Amino acid sequence: MKNRLTILYDTQSFLQRDLIKLARNPTLFGTLLVEPLVLFLVFSQVFQKLSLFLPGSSGGYLGFLTPGIVLISALVCSPQSGISLANDLNSGLLSKMLLTPADRPAILLGRLLTDVLVVTAQSTLTIVVAIALGVRIATGMPGVLLILFTVAYFELALSGIFLAVGMKTRKTETLNALSGFLFLPVIFFSSAMFPVSFLPSWAQAISNYNPVSYASAVIRELVQGGLSVGTLTTAYVAIGIISIATFAATLYQFRKVIS
Repeated sequence: MKNRLTILYDTQSFLQRDLIKLARNPTLFGTLLVEPLVLFLVFSQVFQKLSLFLPGSSGGYLGFLTPGIVLISALVCSPQSGISLANDLNSGLLSKMLLTPADRPAILLGRLLTDVLVVTAQSTLTIVVAIALGVRIATGMPGVLLILFTVAYFELALSGIFLAVGMKTRKTETLNALSGFLFLPVIFFSSAMFPVSFLPSWAQAISNYNPVSYASAVIRELVQGGLSVGTLTTAYVAIGIISIATFAATLYQFRKVIS
């Protein structure tokens, strides 16, 4: 019981430290918060005529696009864990943390919880703007809560990639390049921004195995109504497999760092 309380206290301390660090960099926080919203407004206006081809979608293309932009919040936020940890390694701050009696896992947990809070704020803002523009969340407040949980779950799976790479390379430039290299293909070769039927056949094949498509299907059904158990199970199992793989790599690299 004492050990559990200790790790909770230490996690809270590192979470507070990361939130203070973020608050002292309002440019970064503002960019993280607003970037998905800007993409949402731009895409919804540029491609609004696609509503003619989505007669069954509540809110037209705006309603179709909302789940994809909510997921982009997770994509935008996930590199920050790796970048923050790489900076702590390079500055020597992580070495000082390891000299304290704090539980080692609390260092990672505090950083991950920070990202969860940020992505929840991003997603909430996007949903509020979508509702203001006429999108109706058919499943109501329970659906909104499940959307936020799904996005946070997906973000944690992605963060593991950048934590592992950040500890391995210790270079923020590498993490920024990796995020750009990964995000554009996984977004556009999925059902996040456009219906799969709009894609060429080879891109449809990629989309069928893209975890972004699975996650966006869950959120889209929550927005449109009628979430099926099959859709939810497939998405959560896929994200769970990614989480296991990425956090295994993260823990491996973290053990090398602390040793």
